[in-house]
Amino acid sequence: MTTLGDVTIAVMTAVHPDIVVISPDGEYLMIVEVKLNDAFTRHQEAIDQLKHLMASTSCSVGLLICGERVVLLRDSFEQSNGESISIVGEAVLPDSLLPPADHQWQGNRYLEFESRVQQWLEKLKLVSSVKTLPNDLGRLLGEPIISLLRLGEVRAAGPRWSKVAK
Repeated sequence: MTTLGDVTIAVMTAVHPDIVVISPDGEYLMIVEVKLNDAFTRHQEAIDQLKHLMASTSCSVGLLICGERVVLLRDSFEQSNGESISIVGEAVLPDSLLPPADHQWQGNRYLEFESRVQQWLEKLKLVSSVKTLPNDLGRLLGEPIISLLRLGEVRAAGPRWSKVAK
């Protein structure tokens, strides 16, 4: 809450996903949250944030990439307000699977990591990339998730400000 003179205003910070997969007709197919570390408390906060984003966009699939952990969430839409969103499973994402960082993000670890994750998701559209996944990650993502990646466009959900733009 912020007070301006005699008026109190509720200030809301806009929360948006990091990466989205959008269908050709503009539907959210998947929401992806990207976090650098996977400390347990921050991990649970990230899951809660992803659930909120999934519910607010009516998106049934969410992916949390928190350090080297990948968590898949799915909403069955059996209840309202995201109450039916549950964790499907978790797997390890070895850093070696992520492409090198784009030089424009160097110096900002978070943007580097987010950009690398987005590039990796884009590459998963290729059969050859899917074949290189470790067994646990391949099972977690499976054909339904890979199909969503192939069907949609993987893109940043908001602007990324590079050092070049300053």
